[in-house]
Amino acid sequence: MPGSVPVPALLSPPASSDPSWLVRGLGLVFLARALERLTQTAADPDLWGYLAFGRLFWQSGRFPYEDVFAYLPTLDPWVYHEWLTGVLFYPLYMNLGGAGLQVLKYLLGLATLALIYATARRRGATPLAAILALFLVQGFLALGYSPVRAQVFTYLFFPLTLYLLETARLSGRFCRLWLLLPLQALWANLHGGFLAGLGMVALYSLGEALSRRPFLPYLGIFFLSGLATLINPYGLKYWHYLTAAVSLPRSDISEWISLWRAYKMGLFLQECFLYLAVVVLSSLFLAWVRWRELTPLLIFGLTVYLGLGHLRHQVFTYLVLGVYLPTAITSFIEVWRGDPRWTRLWQPYLKGAGVLLGILFFSFYTYKTLAAGPFRLNLPPVPQSGAKSQIYYPLGAVKYLKDNYLKGNLLTEFNWGEYLIWVLFPDCRVSLDGRYETVYPEVVCREYFDFMKGRDNWREFLAKYPPDLILLDSRSRICSLIRQDKSWQQVYADEGAALFVPAKDQAAAPGFKRAASPASGGP
Repeated sequence: MPGSVPVPALLSPPASSDPSWLVRGLGLVFLARALERLTQTAADPDLWGYLAFGRLFWQSGRFPYEDVFAYLPTLDPWVYHEWLTGVLFYPLYMNLGGAGLQVLKYLLGLATLALIYATARRRGATPLAAILALFLVQGFLALGYSPVRAQVFTYLFFPLTLYLLETARLSGRFCRLWLLLPLQALWANLHGGFLAGLGMVALYSLGEALSRRPFLPYLGIFFLSGLATLINPYGLKYWHYLTAAVSLPRSDISEWISLWRAYKMGLFLQECFLYLAVVVLSSLFLAWVRWRELTPLLIFGLTVYLGLGHLRHQVFTYLVLGVYLPTAITSFIEVWRGDPRWTRLWQPYLKGAGVLLGILFFSFYTYKTLAAGPFRLNLPPVPQSGAKSQIYYPLGAVKYLKDNYLKGNLLTEFNWGEYLIWVLFPDCRVSLDGRYETVYPEVVCREYFDFMKGRDNWREFLAKYPPDLILLDSRSRICSLIRQDKSWQQVYADEGAALFVPAKDQAAAPGFKRAASPASGGP
């Protein structure tokens, strides 16, 4: 029985007896499917924050240590853990536009898949098992690759770190672990997710110690990698920021809520159920084949825990399953190879049917990818009907602001803040935006979200931090409250956005304008 066969930790991949046509066909189908999942064209709000920082960096001729985009109180210094991402993205966007950023996303996404596959093969999985596991964990492509976030670097460096750690663990040769030092230094300046890499090194040290295997090389590299992260523009202040940021509650940001809370709020239901299904099925399968590798079990268990606690961490569970699960699948397949029913599956007529299905699926996914316009960077101008979490942009309101030369402190939605920084600075400074804990004190964030939710003390926020303009989601509770406030006059509205100016400032309010929905596009 398969349950009586423990999963081995192999160093060299075994000779594969999988039919070559099956492996190649599945590989091509998965490639088409992966590109289709990566083809998301609606720009992520964080993108504009990177570009705004990059513009400030390249045009000012100095490193920006102080925020210039917000009118609310900000932290000093401004520790922007994604600063290097902005420095790289800005010239790419200015020279190649959205297509350049999209191509970068595809390259990094495919490189991540290649690293997962290579690590699984390094652990002893057959090509068939490695590809089957990729089909199972492909959910991370839809979760983590909206165009285009700094997280794409974390998703690349995470399996690269796993590859180096697994190679050292299985071979007993630790010289390649030195590559983690420059990797961590680069990662720390691109995205704060480098903590996941440090955490993996620490868990490998713990797991190997508990397994009574050499662990001191991992422990040494862990401390040296931590020192390497000090190669950044902020020095020790970077870690002071990280200490506060890690423990900061982000209950008002959807990707930081728990899986259970997302379910109760009716958000990301499909993604949540898929995650639970993959975790449960994988856990049952690994238990059935008696998976006994302690170190990978520690990694898997921690990523599942993190994924249940925060939606954005679910990606890490998929990544580690893509690396660890194929070895178990290989062992399972090998047990059944001697069964005559296994051999009969590859009769010529089944091969023909498989090839036909492969061609159909490959054509279908390729068509969907091309039909989506994979190199566009789209800015949806209005909310989709019935969507609770879809991102859209106030393009009509921005045009109105520019056409009427309206300037000043702009109180606006959290998800719009970074876009408005990009298109309206220096004429307007925003309230609070997606840079969140990197820029704003925690108390200011709480006050802001109390206002945006229309809680009883919402007027106190306006009195304490008086804006010149207010731009809100026209469907929100706080927008309805502002409409009833006689001190504010609505001068523009469409399906998704409403713009207000002080009622006393008639010169800045040429009159209410209800506009037709603007066409989707970009700046």
